[in-house]
Amino acid sequence: MSAGIAIVHADPLHTQVYEHLWTALADGTLAAGDRLKDTVWAERLGVSRTPVREALRKLAHDGALDPQGPGGYRVHRFSMEEVGELYRCRAALEALVAEEAAMRGNLALVDALGASIRTAEAALAADDLEALQPANGAFHRLLTDSSRNKHLRHLLEQTRRVVQMARRQVLASASLAAAPRDEYRSSMEAVVADHRALHAAIAAGDGPRAATLMRSHLLATAQDMITLLGRQALATDAA
Repeated sequence: MSAGIAIVHADPLHTQVYEHLWTALADGTLAAGDRLKDTVWAERLGVSRTPVREALRKLAHDGALDPQGPGGYRVHRFSMEEVGELYRCRAALEALVAEEAAMRGNLALVDALGASIRTAEAALAADDLEALQPANGAFHRLLTDSSRNKHLRHLLEQTRRVVQMARRQVLASASLAAAPRDEYRSSMEAVVADHRALHAAIAAGDGPRAATLMRSHLLATAQDMITLLGRQALATDAA
Protein backbone atom coordinates (compact mmCIF):
# COMPACT_ATOMS: atom_id res chain seq x y z
CA MET A 1 0.00 0.00 0.00
CA SER A 2 0.97 3.60 -0.49
CA ALA A 3 3.09 5.26 2.19
CA GLY A 4 0.84 8.32 2.09
CA ILE A 5 -2.27 9.89 0.59
CA ALA A 6 -1.67 12.00 -2.51
CA ILE A 7 -3.86 15.10 -2.31
CA VAL A 8 -5.19 15.49 -5.84
CA HIS A 9 -8.53 17.20 -5.23
CA ALA A 10 -10.40 19.24 -2.64
CA ASP A 11 -12.31 16.39 -0.95
CA PRO A 12 -12.01 16.22 2.86
CA LEU A 13 -9.13 14.05 4.05
CA HIS A 14 -11.39 11.43 5.63
CA THR A 15 -13.14 11.03 2.25
CA GLN A 16 -9.80 10.47 0.54
CA VAL A 17 -8.83 7.85 3.16
CA TYR A 18 -12.25 6.22 2.72
CA GLU A 19 -11.81 6.01 -1.07
CA HIS A 20 -8.26 4.71 -0.67
CA LEU A 21 -9.42 1.90 1.61
CA TRP A 22 -12.44 1.08 -0.56
CA THR A 23 -10.10 0.57 -3.51
CA ALA A 24 -8.03 -1.88 -1.45
CA LEU A 25 -11.19 -3.73 -0.35
CA ALA A 26 -12.69 -3.92 -3.84
CA ASP A 27 -9.52 -5.14 -5.57
CA GLY A 28 -8.78 -7.74 -2.90
CA THR A 29 -5.65 -6.09 -1.49
CA LEU A 30 -7.47 -6.18 1.84
CA ALA A 31 -8.85 -9.71 2.11
CA ALA A 32 -11.63 -11.22 4.19
CA GLY A 33 -10.62 -11.40 7.85
CA ASP A 34 -7.73 -8.91 7.58
CA ARG A 35 -7.46 -6.66 10.64
CA LEU A 36 -7.27 -2.87 10.45
CA LYS A 37 -6.40 -0.48 13.26
CA ASP A 38 -6.72 3.28 13.10
CA THR A 39 -3.26 3.95 14.55
CA VAL A 40 -1.58 1.61 12.06
CA TRP A 41 -3.36 3.08 9.07
CA ALA A 42 -2.81 6.63 10.19
CA GLU A 43 0.93 5.97 10.24
CA ARG A 44 0.84 4.02 6.98
CA LEU A 45 -1.03 6.76 5.12
CA GLY A 46 0.80 9.65 6.75
CA VAL A 47 -2.31 11.28 8.24
CA SER A 48 -3.74 11.81 11.70
CA ARG A 49 -5.99 9.24 13.38
CA THR A 50 -9.11 11.41 13.06
CA PRO A 51 -9.72 11.02 9.29
CA VAL A 52 -8.82 7.32 9.50
CA ARG A 53 -11.31 6.75 12.34
CA GLU A 54 -14.03 8.53 10.35
CA ALA A 55 -13.25 6.49 7.23
CA LEU A 56 -13.24 3.19 9.14
CA ARG A 57 -16.55 3.99 10.81
CA LYS A 58 -18.10 4.77 7.44
CA LEU A 59 -16.77 1.53 5.94
CA ALA A 60 -18.28 -0.38 8.86
CA HIS A 61 -21.60 1.37 8.19
CA ASP A 62 -21.30 0.26 4.54
CA GLY A 63 -20.96 -3.34 5.70
CA ALA A 64 -17.37 -3.69 4.50
CA LEU A 65 -15.77 -3.88 7.96
CA ASP A 66 -16.73 -5.43 11.30
CA PRO A 67 -15.82 -3.52 14.52
CA GLN A 68 -13.28 -5.34 16.69
CA GLY A 69 -12.88 -3.24 19.82
CA PRO A 70 -11.49 0.29 20.27
CA GLY A 71 -10.03 1.52 16.97
CA GLY A 72 -9.96 -1.97 15.50
CA TYR A 73 -11.83 -3.54 12.59
CA ARG A 74 -11.80 -6.72 10.54
CA VAL A 75 -12.63 -7.04 6.83
CA HIS A 76 -16.11 -8.54 6.57
CA ARG A 77 -16.42 -12.07 5.17
CA PHE A 78 -19.56 -12.47 3.04
CA SER A 79 -21.77 -15.52 3.46
CA MET A 80 -23.72 -17.26 0.71
CA GLU A 81 -26.90 -15.65 2.01
CA GLU A 82 -25.36 -12.18 1.88
CA VAL A 83 -24.13 -12.71 -1.69
CA GLY A 84 -27.69 -13.54 -2.71
CA GLU A 85 -29.06 -10.49 -0.91
CA LEU A 86 -26.53 -8.18 -2.53
CA TYR A 87 -27.27 -9.43 -6.02
CA ARG A 88 -31.03 -9.11 -5.46
CA CYS A 89 -30.49 -5.45 -4.56
CA ARG A 90 -28.24 -4.93 -7.56
CA ALA A 91 -30.72 -6.69 -9.86
CA ALA A 92 -33.57 -4.42 -8.77
CA LEU A 93 -31.50 -1.26 -9.26
CA GLU A 94 -29.94 -2.22 -12.59
CA ALA A 95 -33.32 -3.31 -13.92
CA LEU A 96 -34.44 0.31 -13.47
CA VAL A 97 -31.31 1.52 -15.25
CA ALA A 98 -31.86 -0.84 -18.19
CA GLU A 99 -35.52 0.17 -18.50
CA GLU A 100 -34.60 3.85 -18.42
CA ALA A 101 -31.89 3.37 -21.06
CA ALA A 102 -34.28 1.56 -23.40
CA MET A 103 -37.02 4.17 -23.03
CA ARG A 104 -34.63 7.06 -23.62
CA GLY A 105 -33.33 5.83 -26.99
CA ASN A 106 -29.70 6.92 -26.62
CA LEU A 107 -28.02 5.84 -29.87
CA ALA A 108 -24.53 6.63 -28.59
CA LEU A 109 -25.13 4.35 -25.61
CA VAL A 110 -26.43 1.58 -27.87
CA ASP A 111 -23.25 1.83 -29.96
CA ALA A 112 -21.02 1.81 -26.87
CA LEU A 113 -22.81 -1.24 -25.44
CA GLY A 114 -22.36 -3.03 -28.76
CA ALA A 115 -18.65 -2.24 -28.73
CA SER A 116 -18.26 -3.63 -25.20
CA ILE A 117 -19.99 -6.85 -26.29
CA ARG A 118 -17.64 -7.18 -29.27
CA THR A 119 -14.67 -6.78 -26.90
CA ALA A 120 -16.04 -9.58 -24.72
CA GLU A 121 -16.68 -11.78 -27.78
CA ALA A 122 -13.08 -11.24 -28.93
CA ALA A 123 -11.82 -12.26 -25.48
CA LEU A 124 -13.94 -15.41 -25.65
CA ALA A 125 -12.68 -16.24 -29.14
CA ALA A 126 -9.10 -15.85 -27.93
CA ASP A 127 -9.90 -17.89 -24.80
CA ASP A 128 -8.68 -14.92 -22.75
CA LEU A 129 -10.88 -15.47 -19.72
CA GLU A 130 -8.90 -12.99 -17.61
CA ALA A 131 -9.96 -10.17 -19.97
CA LEU A 132 -13.60 -11.20 -19.92
CA GLN A 133 -14.52 -9.90 -16.48
CA PRO A 134 -13.49 -6.27 -17.11
CA ALA A 135 -15.09 -6.40 -20.56
CA ASN A 136 -18.37 -7.60 -19.10
CA GLY A 137 -18.10 -5.12 -16.26
CA ALA A 138 -17.77 -2.30 -18.79
CA PHE A 139 -21.22 -3.17 -20.15
CA HIS A 140 -22.84 -2.60 -16.76
CA ARG A 141 -20.76 0.51 -16.07
CA LEU A 142 -21.85 2.09 -19.35
CA LEU A 143 -25.50 1.58 -18.44
CA THR A 144 -25.08 2.93 -14.91
CA ASP A 145 -23.17 6.00 -16.08
CA SER A 146 -25.87 6.73 -18.67
CA SER A 147 -28.61 7.10 -16.05
CA ARG A 148 -29.95 10.61 -15.51
CA ASN A 149 -31.26 9.64 -12.07
CA LYS A 150 -28.53 10.79 -9.68
CA HIS A 151 -30.14 9.02 -6.71
CA LEU A 152 -30.21 5.73 -8.61
CA ARG A 153 -26.56 6.19 -9.65
CA HIS A 154 -25.56 6.81 -6.03
CA LEU A 155 -27.37 3.72 -4.74
CA LEU A 156 -25.87 1.62 -7.52
CA GLU A 157 -22.35 2.87 -6.86
CA GLN A 158 -22.56 1.87 -3.20
CA THR A 159 -24.09 -1.50 -4.06
CA ARG A 160 -21.55 -2.10 -6.84
CA ARG A 161 -18.64 -1.59 -4.46
CA VAL A 162 -19.91 -4.12 -1.93
CA VAL A 163 -20.83 -6.59 -4.70
CA GLN A 164 -17.34 -6.26 -6.18
CA MET A 165 -15.79 -6.87 -2.77
CA ALA A 166 -17.98 -9.93 -2.20
CA ARG A 167 -17.23 -11.27 -5.69
CA ARG A 168 -13.48 -10.91 -5.12
CA GLN A 169 -13.81 -12.89 -1.92
CA VAL A 170 -15.73 -15.68 -3.63
CA LEU A 171 -13.22 -15.95 -6.47
CA ALA A 172 -10.26 -15.76 -4.07
CA SER A 173 -11.63 -18.55 -1.88
CA ALA A 174 -12.66 -20.84 -4.72
CA SER A 175 -10.24 -23.63 -5.48
CA LEU A 176 -9.41 -24.51 -9.08
CA ALA A 177 -11.15 -27.84 -8.58
CA ALA A 178 -14.33 -26.06 -7.49
CA ALA A 179 -14.44 -23.98 -10.66
CA PRO A 180 -13.08 -25.90 -13.68
CA ARG A 181 -11.97 -23.67 -16.51
CA ASP A 182 -14.41 -25.11 -19.03
CA GLU A 183 -17.32 -24.57 -16.64
CA TYR A 184 -16.23 -21.01 -15.98
CA ARG A 185 -15.96 -20.39 -19.72
CA SER A 186 -19.50 -21.69 -20.23
CA SER A 187 -20.80 -19.34 -17.56
CA MET A 188 -19.04 -16.41 -19.26
CA GLU A 189 -20.55 -17.39 -22.61
CA ALA A 190 -23.97 -17.21 -20.94
CA VAL A 191 -23.14 -13.74 -19.58
CA VAL A 192 -22.19 -12.47 -23.04
CA ALA A 193 -25.37 -13.99 -24.50
CA ASP A 194 -27.41 -12.17 -21.82
CA HIS A 195 -25.67 -8.92 -22.74
CA ARG A 196 -26.53 -9.44 -26.41
CA ALA A 197 -30.21 -9.89 -25.52
CA LEU A 198 -30.12 -6.81 -23.29
CA HIS A 199 -28.46 -4.80 -26.04
CA ALA A 200 -31.18 -5.82 -28.49
CA ALA A 201 -33.97 -4.85 -26.07
CA ILE A 202 -32.39 -1.47 -25.35
CA ALA A 203 -31.78 -0.81 -29.06
CA ALA A 204 -35.45 -1.66 -29.74
CA GLY A 205 -36.63 0.71 -27.02
CA ASP A 206 -38.34 -2.12 -25.13
CA GLY A 207 -38.06 -0.95 -21.51
CA PRO A 208 -40.05 -3.72 -19.79
CA ARG A 209 -38.11 -6.45 -21.60
CA ALA A 210 -34.77 -4.78 -20.83
CA ALA A 211 -35.70 -4.62 -17.13
CA THR A 212 -36.80 -8.27 -17.05
CA LEU A 213 -33.65 -9.43 -18.83
CA MET A 214 -31.35 -7.48 -16.52
CA ARG A 215 -33.05 -8.80 -13.42
CA SER A 216 -32.86 -12.44 -14.53
CA HIS A 217 -29.25 -11.96 -15.73
CA LEU A 218 -28.02 -10.71 -12.36
CA LEU A 219 -30.01 -13.25 -10.35
CA ALA A 220 -28.42 -16.01 -12.46
CA THR A 221 -25.00 -14.50 -11.70
CA ALA A 222 -25.85 -14.56 -8.00
CA GLN A 223 -26.69 -18.24 -8.23
CA ASP A 224 -23.32 -18.92 -9.88
CA MET A 225 -21.57 -17.18 -6.97
CA ILE A 226 -23.61 -19.06 -4.37
CA THR A 227 -22.89 -22.38 -6.08
CA LEU A 228 -19.17 -21.61 -6.10
CA LEU A 229 -19.22 -20.74 -2.38
CA GLY A 230 -21.14 -23.93 -1.62
CA ARG A 231 -18.65 -26.10 -3.49
CA GLN A 232 -15.77 -24.46 -1.67
CA ALA A 233 -17.45 -25.07 1.69
CA LEU A 234 -17.89 -28.76 0.81
CA ALA A 235 -14.26 -29.02 -0.32
CA THR A 236 -13.10 -27.43 2.94
CA ASP A 237 -15.24 -29.79 5.05
CA ALA A 238 -13.87 -32.79 3.16
CA ALA A 239 -10.24 -31.76 3.61
